[in-house]
Amino acid sequence: PIPGIGRPLGMILIAGLAGIVVYLGGWVLHFIRLNQPTAVIFDEVHFGSFADAYCCSGAYFFDVHPPHGKLLAAMGLKLGGYAGGQDFATIGTQIYELQPWLLRLVPALAGSLIPILVFAILHQLGASARAAFLGGWAVLFDNALLLQTRVLALDGIMIFFMLAAISLALLAARQGRLRGQLLASIGAGVCAGMAFGAKFTGLTSAAVVVLILWFAPRPIPGIGRPLGMILIAGLAGIVVYLGGWVLHFTLLDQPGPGDIWGRPSGIIWRDILKIHQQMFSANYGLGATHSNASPWWAWPFSWRPIYYYAQDHTALYLVGNPVVWWGSTLGILAILVQVFRQGWTNTRRESYALMLIPFAISYLPYMLIPRILFLYHYLPSLVFAVMAVALWLDRSGRLAVGNRAYKWLLVLVLIPTGFLLISPFTFGFPLPEAVLTWMRDLVH
Repeated sequence: PIPGIGRPLGMILIAGLAGIVVYLGGWVLHFIRLNQPTAVIFDEVHFGSFADAYCCSGAYFFDVHPPHGKLLAAMGLKLGGYAGGQDFATIGTQIYELQPWLLRLVPALAGSLIPILVFAILHQLGASARAAFLGGWAVLFDNALLLQTRVLALDGIMIFFMLAAISLALLAARQGRLRGQLLASIGAGVCAGMAFGAKFTGLTSAAVVVLILWFAPRPIPGIGRPLGMILIAGLAGIVVYLGGWVLHFTLLDQPGPGDIWGRPSGIIWRDILKIHQQMFSANYGLGATHSNASPWWAWPFSWRPIYYYAQDHTALYLVGNPVVWWGSTLGILAILVQVFRQGWTNTRRESYALMLIPFAISYLPYMLIPRILFLYHYLPSLVFAVMAVALWLDRSGRLAVGNRAYKWLLVLVLIPTGFLLISPFTFGFPLPEAVLTWMRDLVH
């Protein structure tokens, strides 16, 4: 027991306080200076114009990603009163027709909730309050994930729905009543469909949802334990995914740059099939080069930062927190060594082993992709790596309070320290010209 409080109440209070810190931290870091810079940043060149087409112009376009994330961004613009007319031609183009924070609102909302979702999933997997806090703390203070969710991009939206799907699947697997089981399964399917609808790599969440529901301890009467929940979740996901495409073709009813790929025929299901063939072909066959591109094997070490914006002694570069990236990489290697020594059959029931599966599914396929790739492609894998390492440290007793307490506190201090060192390139704080020149030389 905790003196003067009692064991159960004390543990609840500590876990609740940890969750509140992670939750509020996500909001503060994502919305402070969200209006800066007041110019187009990196892929806002593309996604800004796509969102503008959905909410305002209706100009038909073609993109290698599904529509759901862009539809959410467009909804944010519309609800904020944006009426169109903003130019997204190049990086650095000034934003006059709307407040820049409105352009980045949906990704920032998604990103602000990612740390608390990591905290919640770790708790659902049986982690201690210390391990759950460590996972949320590490994700909260990762510079790369933070920057990618402070600009109009799809990765943060995808990761949010991936984690929400996994959390709801874990909830469904532990429901004692049929109604709760059904609702949580539907929710998991909806979120998995939205994750896949943001980017195709969001399919990872569907695989994890199926895995979790397959081993659910309680059956659905008349259908069977795993199959019923999987079918329900799958149906919900398919409806949501196809519904996004129906909106895509409905809203884009005017001539536009996508016409060179062929105008929609108006027979919706045939158009959906055709555009998927075009998307996979275009995505796989991207042959352009970029000075900031990086190979898949270099990502775990945060190699090759990405230039996002630079002007007036400020610059935005996507760089990972070295403590989080290197620490999670070393942790994954340590887990793999343990699995190799003990055998998969002896470790597969451990909670950290569950997180190794989405890590592998979201990371290893990039070994086979010939197209140009960037550091931000590793972000979903990073989140799963952090959760796997937090669970492994917890399970092995390395987070126990006692004579190791100083190590626990050291980690908690090192993570925000690494974050602060990189933060000028995350928020665009003014820097000496020598530092900016050094970063330009490093990246290019």
